[in-house]
Amino acid sequence: MAISKAIMDQISLGVLLPGSKLPPHRELADQLAVSVQTVSNAYAHAEKQGAVEAWVGSGTFVRSFAQGKESEFLLTQDVKNEQSVSDVIDMSIAHPVYTNQITQLFNETLMDIAKHGDTAHLLNSARPVAGLRRHIDAAVHYLAQQKLNAEAECVLLTNGACHGLVLALGTAISSGDTVACERLVDHGLIARSKIFNFKLCGIDMDEQGIIPEALDRICKQREIKALACTPSMSNPTSAHMGMERRMAIAEVVQRHNLMLIEDDVYGALEPNRLPPISSLIPEQSFYVTSLTKTVAPGLRVGYLVVPRHLKQHAVGRLAATSWMATPLPFEIASHWIINGSVERIEAFQRQEFAARQRLAANCLSGMHFEAHPYGQHVWLTLPSEWQADNLLVAARQAGVQLTGFQPFTLDNDIRRNHVRISLGGEASRYRIKRGLQIVSDLVKSEPPPPHFLL
Repeated sequence: MAISKAIMDQISLGVLLPGSKLPPHRELADQLAVSVQTVSNAYAHAEKQGAVEAWVGSGTFVRSFAQGKESEFLLTQDVKNEQSVSDVIDMSIAHPVYTNQITQLFNETLMDIAKHGDTAHLLNSARPVAGLRRHIDAAVHYLAQQKLNAEAECVLLTNGACHGLVLALGTAISSGDTVACERLVDHGLIARSKIFNFKLCGIDMDEQGIIPEALDRICKQREIKALACTPSMSNPTSAHMGMERRMAIAEVVQRHNLMLIEDDVYGALEPNRLPPISSLIPEQSFYVTSLTKTVAPGLRVGYLVVPRHLKQHAVGRLAATSWMATPLPFEIASHWIINGSVERIEAFQRQEFAARQRLAANCLSGMHFEAHPYGQHVWLTLPSEWQADNLLVAARQAGVQLTGFQPFTLDNDIRRNHVRISLGGEASRYRIKRGLQIVSDLVKSEPPPPHFLL
């Protein structure tokens, strides 16, 4: 308590300025001749008082108390990259923020598994196809945190969410069927429609995603087999359904006897998250999530919850596509779920994306865009003088990589003047701010003559 009070006193006196980094726990413990745990407790107490903020992989920093002013401590950790003007700032890919501390945790977990785990079982397992029971038990625990009470017998382990969606679609629909979806939809679903030879029917959307009345109207006009949707922070618009909207969608799905395929890879980024639609209609729903969008992109750990009566159909497709999901990533994920690491990393991601969205709001002030306060994307509407394709080229020439509207639209004849800006692909918040400023400067300026964009 004395250490915490001293920190807050120094902040009040202006000795510690907003954005200042506090000493590492061990360094301060050595200086004060106390335990590292004592310093950790002091910092934690100061954080509860709102005086400081701790960031995974970066340290503990004095908070900025100016209303609307974002602490820029992370903007200075990568200043050396300012000289690397030839480096492209990648704001084109959906990606959680990856830090050195996650690498350290990964290495420590591998050593712990090697020292104490049953490593032979991870390599010689060929059954059960659905996944090892301890990994499924960890999945059930994680799904409960996502407000979905799943039975272990209905959970399948998949090599990421993409694999889970392939299994869900392959089980729920047949060639030639029509699947309803958002009018602006993740490009992965468009690709899968070509692989499985089913038709996509785009449904009108608002800021909460699919409009229930529009879905109901389409179901009365056409034979719809399933609804594929992303209720939480959908890609690319970040449309996010409230609880009333989720209930309304569930009612339409039930009334028209559709199968729901729910992609919930971003749901864990929402503080006090809402229950998935699948929790309302479990017998008509395939629920898919993973850790690749909220923990680490290379952790290809996916969880698929299937209706009990369709489990064996889904298991057969799992065996046909990969036999079983690779056990080692699930061993790591299970360790992290049980010891709370996943929860802590996802809390960091929420905190970091909230900060990056505030940066985006400041840099893009005066422009029209759609975003969720904790989301990974910004869906930017361009002024009429700019064409999306031209902005992509101009941004690339200026050192920033963005994504246009084309991958997300079902009708290539409709020209949408939008670009998607993704905020997680760069580890440094400094580079994110720099990229946003470049985009802002471009959009506010006159487009260059076409021959300059060649």
